[in-house]
Amino acid sequence: MQYCSMKIVFNICRGIYATAVAALAICISFSLSAQDIEIKNPSLEGPPRAAAAPPGWAIINNSPDLLPGCCAVSKPPSDGNTYSGMISNATMEEGIYQKLSASIKGGKAYAFSADLAHPSVYFGQKTCLGGFVVYAANAPGAKEEVLWKSPAFDHADWKRYRIEFTPTKDYAYIMLCNYFIPCRDGKLGAVLVDNLSPYLQEIPRITVTVTPTCKGTSMGIARVDVLSGPSPFTCKWLPGGQTDNFVDHLAAGSYEVTVTGANGTYATAIARIDAVELQNKITVTPSKCYGDNTNVLSLVTTGGKPPYRYYLNGSDHPQYTPEFRDLRPGNYRLLAKDEMGCVSPEEKIAVAEPAPLQLMSAQVKDISCSETHDGQITLTLAGGTVPYHYRLETGEWQSDSAWRKLDEGRYYFIAKDNNDCQVRGAVEIIRNNRQCAVYVPTAFSPNGDGRNDLFRCRVNDDISKYQLQVFNRWGTLVFQSNDPGQAWDGYRQPAGSYVWVLVYTDSKLQGRRQQGSLVLVR
Repeated sequence: MQYCSMKIVFNICRGIYATAVAALAICISFSLSAQDIEIKNPSLEGPPRAAAAPPGWAIINNSPDLLPGCCAVSKPPSDGNTYSGMISNATMEEGIYQKLSASIKGGKAYAFSADLAHPSVYFGQKTCLGGFVVYAANAPGAKEEVLWKSPAFDHADWKRYRIEFTPTKDYAYIMLCNYFIPCRDGKLGAVLVDNLSPYLQEIPRITVTVTPTCKGTSMGIARVDVLSGPSPFTCKWLPGGQTDNFVDHLAAGSYEVTVTGANGTYATAIARIDAVELQNKITVTPSKCYGDNTNVLSLVTTGGKPPYRYYLNGSDHPQYTPEFRDLRPGNYRLLAKDEMGCVSPEEKIAVAEPAPLQLMSAQVKDISCSETHDGQITLTLAGGTVPYHYRLETGEWQSDSAWRKLDEGRYYFIAKDNNDCQVRGAVEIIRNNRQCAVYVPTAFSPNGDGRNDLFRCRVNDDISKYQLQVFNRWGTLVFQSNDPGQAWDGYRQPAGSYVWVLVYTDSKLQGRRQQGSLVLVR
């Protein structure tokens, strides 16, 4: 690994040799040991004709041309007198190759430049886009590795392209070709090539590492290391102009570093400093039952550099597990901090637990008469977490809040919510030792004095299929009910006589019909 400093080399030399002149000479000789490989006939000069390669070059396949002056292409060269023209289609690509004076080395970085243009017509045919590709091989025409490939282009004017590559192994041959890019305008691709650099120059091969910054701060770090190339090297960062291989206190953004070797070649890289923003996804798991104080706050933190530290309610003592357990109900403040010191936005979380499970009422219907078993218990719950389930001490759990057809005695019950929070209680059912019958009053006075204000049957039996109807003196139905507990208030009806008809099935499953008269007193 090498760094950007020419001073180091010169100082070492001065410490070893007697004179500064000798030291400088030795240092320069060492520093310029880069591999610069000559390109023969870089201007691609030769007699213009079809199916020809410039002297010093050879045809890979098909028939590249020396232009202008043939093939209906008359564009002037960008340098010298001639240039190379190549076409391609879906099944072939033209090109030229050259055996280098020295092999390019795997793992080293190289650069050269070339002028490229795209002819819209070639051999009188419309062409598609231009595409230029550089191959390397150890045998003519082998195309073992793609070193560089241009994007598609259609500019007719000459444009300069800088071609940088790092081969994976040593190669003796370099090839310049046109690759085909389909389009609607024609079946041929075409490219014009001129004015190559006279050398394949070894350039610094660099790698950039970065450390991000916390959002809103300038804590970023960028470092460039030279893996190979013509030492010694100089660095320059933009913006800023720093010349060390290491820069810090950087805000979020993009920074360009250029490393220049002793032979004047350079490599450029972009160091992107990201702004780290920690984000917390917080889940509240409440206690199952009121008063348990087992609430849990769980965090999933993203961004930044783990491990994370977690702080509750401004504590100076963090914990490293993203879960706070056994919390009481209340308001909490949470934040996370990463290994770099980046801090998440503080989250304010309200923790609540379920309302207490409460037994609001336990209604009991006693046994109606001497010969029935129609006792009933009905529970009403509130709070907790629905749905609720109910059980008598000796029975099974059920979703119905009522038990029917019960005999006399004391009953112990349990009710629970969906979290298994429970309430318990007990009630007693008694038997009314009386005749099983339904009694209907003969009069009522809906005057609001609290006495006999409603017309209602007194049911002393376990009945079913109940229906009560009341008719006025003209036979018009004025009241009807299928609920034994419902009463008639005589609303908007005048004082006078009325007729009632009652049908039901008694506890012995016998159908009954009763009727009679009723006086409404105002």
